[in-house]
Formats: sequence, C-alpha cells, structure tokens
Amino acid sequence: MKLESIRVEKFKRIDSIDLPLKDLNILVGSNGSGKSSVLQALHLASCLMRQAERIRAGSTVMVRVSDLDYLPSDEYWRLGHGADWGNRAISPSSKVHFKFIDDEGGQITAHLEMRSARNAGISVQGELPDPVRPLFRGEETFFSGFIPGISGIPNVEQKNPKRVVLKACSFGDSNVYLRNALNLLSEQELDQIESWLQPLLGQIELDVKFNEATDFDIHADARIGALSLPLELLGTGYLQLIKIFCYILLFKPSILLIDEPDIHLHPIVQEKLAESLLRIARAQSIKIIMTTHSPFIVRGAPADTNVVWLADGQKKTDDRSVVELALGWGAFGKKVIVISEDAKNDLLKKLIRQWPDIERAVAILPGRGYKHL
Repeated sequence: MKLESIRVEKFKRIDSIDLPLKDLNILVGSNGSGKSSVLQALHLASCLMRQAERIRAGSTVMVRVSDLDYLPSDEYWRLGHGADWGNRAISPSSKVHFKFIDDEGGQITAHLEMRSARNAGISVQGELPDPVRPLFRGEETFFSGFIPGISGIPNVEQKNPKRVVLKACSFGDSNVYLRNALNLLSEQELDQIESWLQPLLGQIELDVKFNEATDFDIHADARIGALSLPLELLGTGYLQLIKIFCYILLFKPSILLIDEPDIHLHPIVQEKLAESLLRIARAQSIKIIMTTHSPFIVRGAPADTNVVWLADGQKKTDDRSVVELALGWGAFGKKVIVISEDAKNDLLKKLIRQWPDIERAVAILPGRGYKHL
C-alpha cells in the first residue's frame, strides 16, 4: 500500500490544495503561505482517524479535546479557512483526504471531515476503507509523526509512562520529553540514530540510562570524539536531528511531517539533510513532508525530490527551477555554470536533462555572441 497524494480543504490558511507525494517532499514559501497549515491539517486528521470511536460517512462521532493526542490551538473552532467551524452539518468544516495505491494499482481514499462538536470536542465523520484501516487504527499505531522546531531541552527529566511520552511527542513536545523518548528505544535503534547522524555531523555516540531500582531521572550523554557531554549541553542542531531520527523509530509513521528543520543547522548540514532524509524515507518505507525557508536545503535536495512553492495558501508551482529562482539562488546556486556560444541553448539543456542529478547542479546560460565595433 502506497500513499500517493493528499488533499486539504478549508483549514487555516488553506482553501484547497492537492499535493502528489514522492518519498521526500519539500514545501517552501514566505511566512503565512500555508506550509505549516498543511502539516497541521494532516497530523490532526490522522490523530482523529486513530482516536475517534468510528469513522463513517453517514454518522458523526465526537473526540473530546482532553483526549486528543494533537491540537494546533486551544481555540480549535478557529481552524477553519475564512470562517470558524460550527457544530451543525451545514456549518463550516475542514476536510483531509489521503489517496493510496494498492499493490494491484487500484486507488483507495481515506478522508475525514472535522468541525466543532456541541461540547468541548471535535466532531468527525469520513471514510476509512478496510485495506488502509491498519495504517491508522491501533493502540500504538501512528499514521503521522509531527516535528516542530526545537529550542533546547530541560536539564532534568523524570521517567514518565510510555503513554504520557507518546502523547507528548505526538503533540510536538518532545523537547521536554526527549530523554524519555530515547529511553523507549532499543540499543539497536540508538545505534541507528548514530549512523544517521554520522554523515551530517560526524561520529557521535548516545548513552541513555535509567535504573528502575535507583533512579528518578533519565541520564543521557553524548560522546563526540574524546568529549562526553550531558544531552542538554549539545548544540541545538544536534538536538534537532536527534529528535527527527528518534521520531522515525519511536512512531514508525507512514508519513513524517517536519516543520523548518533548518533553523538551527549550518548551511553545509542543510545541504546534506535532504539527501539523508530521502535515503531514510526509502529505507523505512515512509513519506516525508518538510517545510523550509532554506535555499541550501532545496539546492541539496536530490533530483527526484518533490519541491513545491506555496503562496497565499495555494500551490504556486512545483517547477524546481522556478522555486530556486524564487529563493534567490539563480545560476550562482549551482555547482557548474555553462555559458553557451549561442543564445538558443534548448538542445544543450535537453542533453543535460538525461542525467537529472547532473542537471540539478548545472546552470546553462545563453551567450550573446560577438560583435565587431
């Protein structure tokens, strides 16, 4: 079963948007363009799919706000686009559609409509076909993982029950529970995080310990070369990447939603990040949607990455060259600049286009010829 595309309707900044998905998808755009709205809509819908008592087209069910594993705002009725949610069948609502392709090539769509309930909760109805039900439903099944930015972690973390940690991380609060989240992983999974960090930040070893008989707090250290540090003294860029990789192994989601991971990363690491995430997405059989303002992430993204420019809550273009120009790179964002003798260079571009990874690194500019004065 393969997630093929998503559709979001009437949610926050988004009026209506369709996004075909590849293994790695990058959403770019200015502040307020709708990037985060897409991530929040997908995560809220997938949490409601899992937590609602039933998902049916002909009937509604309410999920109490206090029970939700994720909610973008306490004023949830204001999540509608252009109008607040109401609590009647004809009142404003938001919709999210997940389209899948099965092994025989057939299409299967799960969708959810959400609006305010009469009490403190969200009323939902929709369709969850049997073939995709196991992807959404289950006590520890998480269709999506949502990762907002991280701004540091507390100096001390007491051990919490697994259910508390999973709910907090689903809400995006793993900066407060990062040691707890790491403590839920096996030694092999911690080794996996170290191997994913290595090409981005170099060799690092994680040591997470908790003794049920003697400890109140979880002890977590990182060794970089000969230097051993408590986790809270690591740079924020390290913590951001550890958090991303931890989510992949903790939730094992079908789709991972990452909001602006570039904030605390050096440009060199930003350039490497997209390629690393694409490799991980394929190895783990997941889809990744990432938002960014960074031209370095877009420049470093492999040729088969889906790069989409959003503006005013709409999909403006998925033409990679247009997006790069909009981010301010132009020709000087490329590794190789070829200046042709002739003004017409369509044939040369066609030749280079045969090798997408090369094309991504090359700018071809037309010459103006020579004139004798």
